[in-house]
Amino acid sequence: MKNILRTMLLFGLLSSCTTPSEKPLQQQEGTKKIKVYLLGTFHFTQTDSTYNVLDDKHQKSIQDLCDLIVLQKPNKVFIERQPEFEFKNKYDSLFTNYVQTDVLKGKNEMYQVGFRVAKTLKHPKVYQCDNPGQFGHYYRKALAYAKENNQMQFVNATGKGTVIREDDQVNEDSLMHNSSLLKYIQWINSDAVMRTSHASYVANDVLIGSKDYYNYDDDDTLIGAQITADWYRRNIMIYTKMVNQLSYNEDAIFLIIGADHVPIIKHLFNSNPHFKVIETTKWLNK
Repeated sequence: MKNILRTMLLFGLLSSCTTPSEKPLQQQEGTKKIKVYLLGTFHFTQTDSTYNVLDDKHQKSIQDLCDLIVLQKPNKVFIERQPEFEFKNKYDSLFTNYVQTDVLKGKNEMYQVGFRVAKTLKHPKVYQCDNPGQFGHYYRKALAYAKENNQMQFVNATGKGTVIREDDQVNEDSLMHNSSLLKYIQWINSDAVMRTSHASYVANDVLIGSKDYYNYDDDDTLIGAQITADWYRRNIMIYTKMVNQLSYNEDAIFLIIGADHVPIIKHLFNSNPHFKVIETTKWLNK
């Protein structure tokens, strides 16, 4: 009986002891998390000739958008450009010139939104985080494979197992022209658009390729998956370039980037206990 009691007591003591690695994650990491604001956008320069973001009505809408971002008080603003040496010098110089002259020399969202927000918040610079990918290369190969192997239903999202993107189910040009720029960006960041755009990479593209034979010396047997893998790789690199430019003393950071990037980058930040992604609709739709 004494041996049984001794064993039970020992077991209880061992059970109540925890090593540092067994502590709850929140206790290990502390309570402060860096807030992350992610804004998906269209590329302001890649529109038809009738849509000019420099028009007065669009400039008013862009300023309204910038005002909403400024209210979140990010400590650093990230734009979709590579931070490698030659690119960094170029955009540092362009931002400095804008701060001194108040003249924006570009129509791109990086200038129209990123530069404006950083200047208003008196930041010394904007931060760059883009990384090159090979999407075009893999897509062309996948398209050729699909045409040769009767798999265009996966490209066109008409086959079993595919997902139709929300932005393919509406007349996006009409929506763009009949909405304010801010309203259009709010739509881009809606759950339906974000969810289905990301789903197209993980549901549709991966179906292009061999169904019963895999040759590891011939990438074309998994050519659709190569699109998805390269897309994930690029976004992981973008995320990495962001976190590598942080001191971890920031209260909040902001990224403006092509909308399709957002779901993966959001997942990466949400998976890191040092960060808290603020849902875009909570601050953008006010």
